[in-house]
Amino acid sequence: MSNVLNNRLSVTVDPAAITEVKNRIEEINTLLPFLTGLTKDERRTLPKINRSNKIFVEDTLDSMRQNGDILPNFINVEEVDKDYALYNELKVLALELAELSEKVNDTRILAGSEAYSTSLLAYKMFGVAASSGVAGAEALHSRLKERFANSPSTTEEDMPDQTDQGTDGSAE
Repeated sequence: MSNVLNNRLSVTVDPAAITEVKNRIEEINTLLPFLTGLTKDERRTLPKINRSNKIFVEDTLDSMRQNGDILPNFINVEEVDKDYALYNELKVLALELAELSEKVNDTRILAGSEAYSTSLLAYKMFGVAASSGVAGAEALHSRLKERFANSPSTTEEDMPDQTDQGTDGSAE
């Protein structure tokens, strides 16, 4: 569990800012209308450029430009050139977008972690208060403990302390 005293995030996002970001994402989609999606199978099976074959593509393109008369007319050097240029142009964008996406996801994970960790601590405190006879705490604790009943996706860290469990091992 994270340290609830180490609150790394304490922000909210103005709904107008969320709307503006969504508008700008839509603007990017409008600026790049040719972007396409692939199926899982296509992503897995299409040949891809990597470090070693990138040089091969560059060398082949140079050879194709200089020796186009050797190639059959169904190989369009201009199209290969355009595809490779687009690959390189989008690589720059993909790196920046991936960095932004990672920051958004990491911030979301951290915010969720802080909210969840503190909620777990509060749940345990409600249990202690209920055990101590604090008025209303038993009802709060009982309502919240339903989250842990028969939850196969819960990790050990998510589970209440053993002190919150009955003799049969079930959450009280």
